[in-house]
Amino acid sequence: MQRMNSLRSMVLATGLLALAACGQPPANSAFLNRGGPESILDVSSEVVNLSTASKSDLVDLATWVEKDRPTRAQLNCQAGNRNCTDAQKILDLSGIPTVDGAGSEDTVTLVYERILARDCNQRYVDNPYNYYNTNHPSLGCATAANMVQHVTNKQEFVSPNLSDDPSATRAINDYRRAHTPRPVIPSYTINESAISGN
Repeated sequence: MQRMNSLRSMVLATGLLALAACGQPPANSAFLNRGGPESILDVSSEVVNLSTASKSDLVDLATWVEKDRPTRAQLNCQAGNRNCTDAQKILDLSGIPTVDGAGSEDTVTLVYERILARDCNQRYVDNPYNYYNTNHPSLGCATAANMVQHVTNKQEFVSPNLSDDPSATRAINDYRRAHTPRPVIPSYTINESAISGN
């Protein structure tokens, strides 16, 4: 009887261990974020404040924007101010989205959001044992690093232009051409001649 109880408790303990091993990995863990190019990308934000009080400041703003185009800008000046209007024109000509700020100190805030690629651990680890039976975090690192290196505009990984011209135009045309029915050419019969006139 005692042997039967110990056998039952052993079976029960084995069953509980088996159920505990079937758990899901945590939602925000590294187990779910591996192998893709997004795993080695970091978003960095930089802010630069420039004055718009004089004409020379506006020339400096135009030179700065021409050399390094920001993601967006915020104008901190009073409405109707001539230098503020000129600064707005400079930013509009460069295609920079602008927001009017609440301040009135005659400055412009340039915001740079840069996508940076980190190095990843490319060494092969031959001991992938873990509780969730997942691959080592370095798996897929070389492929992800190559993908990131071949894309010039890293912003495409964060906010991709999926149907943007001209990247998708050829693909859409090829797809339409593949699904367009081809004209059926009737075959010749015995009564018809391929040579006309006789």
